[in-house]
Amino acid sequence: MEFINIVSGSKGNGSMLIEGRTIILIDAGCGIRKLKNELKERGLTIEDISYILLTHNHNDHIKTLDKFPLEKVYCLRKVVSLKNKKHYLEFDKNYDFGDFKVELLRTSHDSEAYCGFLFIDKVTNEKLGFVTDTGYIELDTLEKIRNLDYYYFESNHDLELLISSARSDLLKARIASYKGHLSNEQAAIYLSYIIGENTKKILLAHLSEECNSPFLALKTVYEIFKDKNIDYDKYDIRCLSQREVTKL
Repeated sequence: MEFINIVSGSKGNGSMLIEGRTIILIDAGCGIRKLKNELKERGLTIEDISYILLTHNHNDHIKTLDKFPLEKVYCLRKVVSLKNKKHYLEFDKNYDFGDFKVELLRTSHDSEAYCGFLFIDKVTNEKLGFVTDTGYIELDTLEKIRNLDYYYFESNHDLELLISSARSDLLKARIASYKGHLSNEQAAIYLSYIIGENTKKILLAHLSEECNSPFLALKTVYEIFKDKNIDYDKYDIRCLSQREVTKL
């Protein structure tokens, strides 16, 4: 399994998951030039992307969707309008996308429809949990993503920075709500509950540039893990960026 995060943050989001000839683009809010460069390194083009899976329809996740053929797009109903109704995904079903098995994960966000993804590599049996843009995670979802190899996990804001920011009270309330985004502390607590012996790497995603920093996000995970007697150094934990490409 090869995972490449092109961009992650409020200005745009997009990642690629690759196994063999199967290339899955997760969300289409990334810069096309960056995406093309990563594909070019592998002798590939945008036309080689096999499937495009969308978490939800906020602009930072779909703003470059018009650069791709809609026949490759799969998502929940109400995310975007698709001609092929068979491309609408449903919860509690297992899907085959080339070399990957995929199951939708329930999230909680203020859009028309939203989800995360559990990816299982059919070749290596490695598992990746993709959880972003959610205000909380229900127990059923946590159980589905327990003890995975890899996590792409939202760690959006530091609550104190959010409260003291110049943002409107309405926006602050939205972000901190159960329909908003996970804080560093929430993300760290959830991760402390679900990681296990199989876990190798954790990618902290969708960090706010105004109300967070890689230092604060990692520091919070360290403190929560220490409090729960979890060996922080056992895991490769990284913060994803709006500017830099990150690879597993």
